[in-house]
Amino acid sequence: MEISLYLLILLTEWVLLVTVSAPLFFAGRFNKSPNLGLWLWFLSLGSAVLATIGATILAGYSIFTTWLRLQEGGDLLFTIAASIAPWLLMGFAGVLIALANQRLSPMFDLAKRYQPRLGEVAREISKYRRATIYELEVPGYLAITKDKGIYLSKAVFELPAKQLEAILRHEYGHIKLNHERVKAFAYAVYQLLPWFAASRALVFEVDRLVELSADKYALKRVYSKDLHEARSHFS
Repeated sequence: MEISLYLLILLTEWVLLVTVSAPLFFAGRFNKSPNLGLWLWFLSLGSAVLATIGATILAGYSIFTTWLRLQEGGDLLFTIAASIAPWLLMGFAGVLIALANQRLSPMFDLAKRYQPRLGEVAREISKYRRATIYELEVPGYLAITKDKGIYLSKAVFELPAKQLEAILRHEYGHIKLNHERVKAFAYAVYQLLPWFAASRALVFEVDRLVELSADKYALKRVYSKDLHEARSHFS
């Protein structure tokens, strides 16, 4: 029983550590190594989820051990106290996480995304490597990827050739590096754990890091000046 309680304390402390410290220490970092940042975010939150599951199982196990002790005629008060302790510990941890969320949530507001109805306003233009380029009938500068399609607004096609190539290379990087799946997984984590500020921070940081990762991919073939100037047109 004591070993289970100590293990439960360790698991609970790990969940607290990750959910509180990850947004504070990971956010805004890894600009030069965005892929490393993505891995660390997913590994840390994944370990917190596993630790939460483990702690819940141990807390449930305490009920079973309580029943066995009562059957053996052990000390009633001690047995009941030992069985309640894990649940009190988890409840206390939940309060701490809730308080931390109140402090951290304003740091990570989920931005609304502009997602036009691609099928209705897109027109196929050409091919770029293994992707298909589509022209969007929307105003302003817009460049997004979906599956193996690169969707660009009319204004993007009017950019100088080198800048257009930089944008295409950047967007193709999203496809090549499977960023759509990475972001989908991050949003899935947020939907499962919306009460964790860390999950909200994960979505915020994944959106930022995949852009840096795509930039890094593009800069293997294009000049940083062309990419920077091209991206300056986008809001």
